[in-house]
Amino acid sequence: MAAAAGGAPAKSAGPVQTARLSGGQEVKMDFGFEIPAEYARRAAEGIERCRKGKATVKVVDAAGEPVAGARVRARQTSHDFLFGCAFPSWDISKKEPNPQDWAKFEKHFVKLFNYATTENMLKWRYLERTEGSPDYTMADNFVAWCRKHGIRIKGHTLVWGTSNGGFPDWLQKYPPEEIARKTEKRVREMVARYKGKIDIWDVINEPLHLRWFEEKMGADYEARAQKWAPEANPDALLVVNAFGRQWEEADAFSKHASDLIARGAPIGAIGEQHHEPPRIATPQQVFAMLDKLGEARRDIHLTEIIMPSNGAQVESELMKGNWTPETQGRYYRYLYTLAFSHPQVRAITLWAMWDGSSWFDQGGIISKDWTLKPAYRELDSLINREWRTNASGRTSPTGEFDFRGFKGEYRIEVSEGGRTAKGTLRIGDAEGGEVTVRLK
Repeated sequence: MAAAAGGAPAKSAGPVQTARLSGGQEVKMDFGFEIPAEYARRAAEGIERCRKGKATVKVVDAAGEPVAGARVRARQTSHDFLFGCAFPSWDISKKEPNPQDWAKFEKHFVKLFNYATTENMLKWRYLERTEGSPDYTMADNFVAWCRKHGIRIKGHTLVWGTSNGGFPDWLQKYPPEEIARKTEKRVREMVARYKGKIDIWDVINEPLHLRWFEEKMGADYEARAQKWAPEANPDALLVVNAFGRQWEEADAFSKHASDLIARGAPIGAIGEQHHEPPRIATPQQVFAMLDKLGEARRDIHLTEIIMPSNGAQVESELMKGNWTPETQGRYYRYLYTLAFSHPQVRAITLWAMWDGSSWFDQGGIISKDWTLKPAYRELDSLINREWRTNASGRTSPTGEFDFRGFKGEYRIEVSEGGRTAKGTLRIGDAEGGEVTVRLK
């Protein structure tokens, strides 16, 4: 029999609710806030069905015969799901902002996140301040650091129609046809330069609200840009990223993305920004938003989440009060749990880890003095305990040990009668994961 589970939270952020799954199993969950039973059940069902899979460890001897009664331990070492955060514009080779702060930032970032988004360092305005002289030093050092720690990267952003950081001042002096040529050159060069290193890109940023490129290049500029990128890297996952009052504008965004896809744009994911302090959407609004975005039949990424701990008044049907550190922690547990349960959501990205690098006042999950806020502890509990599987047990008479676990990579250890062996296994989207371990 398998003993497989994620761990329990260290301390409850909100009331613990019991959700009954369709098979009759009861699951106790902490959503941060009390939510209606139907949404608690939907979230619990979604996590069980969409984020877990079956695994089988087969143990054989040197002759290939099944070994019964062998002790098996399976420990999850990584997640398939992308838990991310924006990375500040720091040249890490200089250990910015200073060696002491950098060491703390690195420790806390690597512990929590397997995914990083370039916040400003690859935006056109900052990368190429002087025409024809892009400076890749900061980005190249950042990419090397991420690869060292096994962190996937999303490049942000290739085309963004705002003069406030979206494109360089010098671009504005050119006529429309030259702007189009230079934009195409940028997209192709950036994606090609980082092929195999940055394979996820926000190609178009905020197209529903910022229309400078549309005015200069025409209404088809998005579809064109989305087609240039895969010509430079056919394996890249391309994202169109937008903002708005999510539960009010999701329909418009979904239709916009669907129209681009119908015109041949190779969009792989819809990126929904989620930094709208001080609102808290209801579970009905969160699921309605995700379901609506899902109608475009693409993955969904929540891309720029930031909520404060600065005492601002909360706007919500779920609670009254202020955005204290405790409220921020409860909110992140709530939003992450609902989003993690949705079948099309594949990534969740915060827009600030540390208050010292947050554009929004006290928008990080770590204070400037490096005190971990409740939000950091809540996400650490979810990502590294509750949504991480450790399983152990003994093999059956046929030499098999089955367990159900969260999707990702596993380290397998087997022992029997003084013999030991190791292996690895991955539970992915395909039905089941399997490995044969040979005891000698």
